[in-house]
Amino acid sequence: MNAEQIKNVAVIGMGTMGPGLAQAFALAGFQVTGFDANPDMKGQSRKIFQANLDSLVEFGDLEPAKAQAAASRLNFADSLAEAVAQADLVVEAISEKRAIKRQVYAQIAEHLAAGSLLWSNTSTLNIYDLLPEELIPRSIISHWFAPPHIIPLVEVVKDPRVAPDTVETTLALLEKLGKKAIVIEKFVPGFVINRIQRLLGYEIFHLLEGGYISPEDLDLAVKASIAPRMMLLGLVQRYDFTGLDLSARNLQDQEFYDPPLDHHPAPLFSLVDKGHLGVKTGQGFFDYRDKDISETLRDRDRYLMQIVKSLDFCIKKERLV
Repeated sequence: MNAEQIKNVAVIGMGTMGPGLAQAFALAGFQVTGFDANPDMKGQSRKIFQANLDSLVEFGDLEPAKAQAAASRLNFADSLAEAVAQADLVVEAISEKRAIKRQVYAQIAEHLAAGSLLWSNTSTLNIYDLLPEELIPRSIISHWFAPPHIIPLVEVVKDPRVAPDTVETTLALLEKLGKKAIVIEKFVPGFVINRIQRLLGYEIFHLLEGGYISPEDLDLAVKASIAPRMMLLGLVQRYDFTGLDLSARNLQDQEFYDPPLDHHPAPLFSLVDKGHLGVKTGQGFFDYRDKDISETLRDRDRYLMQIVKSLDFCIKKERLV
């Protein structure tokens, strides 16, 4: 099956990522069927889906008629079998628990039509060890980033057992959706971006716990320096502009020391223990209680849209020179 043959998409798991995934496909003209094992998610995910569309209209990035058309393309199934049976592509966005994924993949294999594809939105797991053997050639990791209807990147993780046509169709379809896909040639836990973010986390919490800097100043430092530079140069090309000789010396400089690999950093877990989990509870490292959660997320999306638009020049260029 090629990208042009895909018309009907099923999104399995309508929690954190599901509504945004469904929205991306619906806006691109696909018929989308959502399913979640929790019946309450049908109403909640529809509400999130519609709120996201309304925000795009409010920002001036989507015409009302197109938003209405996208909303009409989303339906919900009462069972996984019903959602999968008519799908040309199934996008799995369920819990990151191996046992649950293995069980759901077995159910998908029972009902997925011959030739239809399966994408997994897993952010860390090697799904190729969890899939029924017969499903592997037409399955692939396709990891999106929140909010998925705005952030352009999708990590596509290959496996030798995946059919080349599956990879080709996936990349063509992501391009059709307006996404920027990168190909990770073989599985590595956490893929690329989450591995980088995890490593950053060790240093962030080391600096906070040591009292070297406040959360406010740390975020300001990043936004006012490496963030705009990374937008243009990325991570690897930056070394060329710094100078590889200087970069080599910096890595060997004994004046620096690496942060401890603390898997239970006090600045993070002290907040978790208090129930301060971030935006969703109104408090985290910062206080969000002066706004409704939906308003906070809408503001985030508004500014992200502006940044992504400004990124267009940078991400279209393979390199600066």
